[in-house]
Amino acid sequence: MSTSGKVALITGAGRGIGATMGGRLLEAGFEVHFADANGDRASAHVASLDGYEDRAFSWRMDVSSDDDVNSVVQAVGERHGRLDVLVNNAGITNQRPTQLIPTSEWNELIDIHLGGTFRCSRAAFPFLRAAGSSAIINVSSIAGQMGMPIRASYCAAKAGIEGFTRSLASEWAEFGIRVNAVAPGYVRTELIQKDLANGLVSEEQLSTRISLKRLADPAEIAETMFFLATAASSYITGQVVHVDGGLSIDFNPGRTEGIGH
Repeated sequence: MSTSGKVALITGAGRGIGATMGGRLLEAGFEVHFADANGDRASAHVASLDGYEDRAFSWRMDVSSDDDVNSVVQAVGERHGRLDVLVNNAGITNQRPTQLIPTSEWNELIDIHLGGTFRCSRAAFPFLRAAGSSAIINVSSIAGQMGMPIRASYCAAKAGIEGFTRSLASEWAEFGIRVNAVAPGYVRTELIQKDLANGLVSEEQLSTRISLKRLADPAEIAETMFFLATAASSYITGQVVHVDGGLSIDFNPGRTEGIGH
């Protein structure tokens, strides 16, 4: 199951899960293209990767722009005439009571998360098809299936990504393109650290809700994404894999030991 020489493009790859996934692919022999709306951040991350100068590349790409997406995907795809893996990871957050969300902010978040996933997939199609056997990994969230207050646009976007994943998987299977999504729970990234610091998220409360009693490390999400990107998951398509420590399945009333023990 060789992955040496394969080509991957990751959006939102300047930090967090995207950057970590890129590192995992590089370790496996992939050529990895790190795209981010913040081009300086992507460049700085790639510059920090020792020993991968010939296989790690950075791009500034706004996934809400047709021109940006088409230009970068075309450039990446034409290097080898194919694209083996596309990771649609780019996203932003918007934490505001629904009645106070301006239409412009709603549209921006939906257009980056859901619109970006669509745009990048559409642009990458000819190169994914040329690979003969390729994979798209979309990044959803537990918010795609669970209600979360003050995150209406985020929940809506992630639910849309899951529906898009299933539709595209059924449509593009005939071209050898598998399409799956990962739905992380709470991951210890720069963004969640800010939420913890400002009190929007309580790690103490989360520890009572998450079966495994801790937040995820980005590497744990990347490992699941890596599985979906390789031939190890060759018979899996159209699925949403929850990587959330049990948060989405554990209705924990506060006591887990048996009565009388």
